[in-house]
Amino acid sequence: MTGTEQLRAAVDRVVPADGWPAGWSGGVEHHLTTSPDLGWARPLLGSLTQRLAGLGFDALPTDEQDRLLTGLEADPDAAAELAALRRVCWEGYYAARPGLHPAGLQMLGFEPVPAGTRVVEPDPLPTVTAAQVAPRYDAVVVGSGPGGGTLARVLSAAGKHVLLVERARPMTNAELRGDHLHGKRNAVYSPSAGPGPGHPRVAEHGEDSTVVDGDQSASRYGLNAMLLGGGTRIWQGMSWRFMPEDFTMASTYGNPEGASLADWPVGYEEMEPYYERAETELGVAGEVGALTTRTPRRSGYPMPAMGTEPARELLAAGAERLGWGWGPIPLAINSVPSEGRPACVRCPQCVGHACPVAAKNGSHNTVVPRALATGRCDLLLDAEAVHVTDGAGSATVRLVAGASTGQPVALEVGADVVVVAAGAVETPRLLLASGLGNDQLGRHLHDHRFVTVLGQVDPPVKDFRGPGHSIATRDHEHAGIPWGGGVLVDLMGILPLTMAMDPPVAGVPAWGEGHKHWMREGRRRVFGVFGIGQEVPLPTSRVRLADVRDRWGRPGARIRKDTHPASLEVERGMAEAAARWMVEVGAVGVARRHGSATASAAGEHSSGTARMGEDPRTSATGPDGRLHGTRRVHVADASLHPTNGSVNPALTVMANAFRVGDRILRDWPG
Repeated sequence: MTGTEQLRAAVDRVVPADGWPAGWSGGVEHHLTTSPDLGWARPLLGSLTQRLAGLGFDALPTDEQDRLLTGLEADPDAAAELAALRRVCWEGYYAARPGLHPAGLQMLGFEPVPAGTRVVEPDPLPTVTAAQVAPRYDAVVVGSGPGGGTLARVLSAAGKHVLLVERARPMTNAELRGDHLHGKRNAVYSPSAGPGPGHPRVAEHGEDSTVVDGDQSASRYGLNAMLLGGGTRIWQGMSWRFMPEDFTMASTYGNPEGASLADWPVGYEEMEPYYERAETELGVAGEVGALTTRTPRRSGYPMPAMGTEPARELLAAGAERLGWGWGPIPLAINSVPSEGRPACVRCPQCVGHACPVAAKNGSHNTVVPRALATGRCDLLLDAEAVHVTDGAGSATVRLVAGASTGQPVALEVGADVVVVAAGAVETPRLLLASGLGNDQLGRHLHDHRFVTVLGQVDPPVKDFRGPGHSIATRDHEHAGIPWGGGVLVDLMGILPLTMAMDPPVAGVPAWGEGHKHWMREGRRRVFGVFGIGQEVPLPTSRVRLADVRDRWGRPGARIRKDTHPASLEVERGMAEAAARWMVEVGAVGVARRHGSATASAAGEHSSGTARMGEDPRTSATGPDGRLHGTRRVHVADASLHPTNGSVNPALTVMANAFRVGDRILRDWPG
């Protein structure tokens, strides 16, 4: 018998027919014969088919086939082959890909885009080519995410001529949606929203280090999306204000030994009008109530909160019994039609994917288009800033444009002001490689602490209804949990592929009829609470320059991330509170799921590497985001955050960028 027949027989035992198609015809054959990503698996599967052929596997009764596969799993020489077989089966049967909807998704009722939805593909924004770039601008802004996009908006509205530079090539929403193998958040292969090969980093792990490149999975390289709009192009949009205490962490708590907590050089009162502007310009749907009692505000949200769902109803009732305040999460998503774009259709794959109806708000469809509409902002895509020079009369930025075309063009652009907003890893890397900054630049890298507590509820409450997280309590921020605690939210829906590859509860059969039945029935009852908490920064956690070089010959980033024991105290406190909430709503088998949200040192909320402060001995930038030791170079992203609160930071990035923009205009260099 041929190897194909042996492999098909094995696939069809991993995913047997049971009223729904078996694995081979249900999508695995197509995956095996068309995927360009399976070079790692082919030698293992080839070795496995030889073993099976020697056993006459395809001619055996199914119970004997199952017995043999179980035995091979326990054989050290064959275990890796069986692991490869399982993974390929899950990818083929349970992962959506462009134009493909395998049998596993049909079995589960997973519709990447709800039936009847009129998909909206926004028109591309107007851009300039390398040949059209002027030799000089009032300002060059590097990065189009919430920080850079906002700076372009502020400066162009004030009459300044701005060049907005984005390293990503043009990509449609369709290219960024519905691929469960390459989506940035859940990629198991080269992510569509990553920089691609030629952008190596060195990740330090204690005394060891690993080189990772931009075409490797996001869990290794880092979760920050590199797109027009940055992470806001594919986020879920949680848009929180920081608490007043988040701006005074050192004053409020002191500094645990070895840590580098610091106060912001601005407080909540000064930030409040900028938060209001950010919520308005971004378009946030929310509700004034229990979640806003400790963040005073002058006005409500521009849109009503997203409608309720079973998960919110369940946890809200539990919070009421516990005496906790709760509310709908503020989201930068249209809950009603707004700005000429429709309301959310509640698709089940919001996080990590572009919106099918353009209802998700980010810098790409708010502040950047408004900057372009002034006629004073040029948008250059597919261009990397490789060097920044500060000078008494002018700053300059060296760029390489058009790399994706295979014909890169080198440019040098002068400006009165350069604003770098490339994220907490790439911002210090660019500035350090340019010979700028002091010893504080790159230090104090921190993110958030993440905790997941899972259980099972009946009836199911979170089965493929978007956009994701829905309800939160902020009662555990700066109350009861050490070092500022954290916010607790309902766990978003988990994609089928993730569930199949790594079931989040114990006792799930590894494959076969039992696994398939659990995917269809037991999976639906899995539910959880997710905690986002303060991470205490350390001066040893930092971004430095590595020996490895990128495709332009620049040094890559060397990233080290250490964990202070105080951060683990935050985790434990959140886990205890989350478990209490789950028990209160009647969940069974409640347990914390251990393991970091990402295996990379560069998480999606990374911050602090160009922290603001008055004193250059303890900060990298001033309160206006200007890099210490320079006249014309500023930073405007989460790198500025001395501490990062205990909620998603994007709204604060945008609010602070509005503030920094005002300061730059006020003190414009002559």
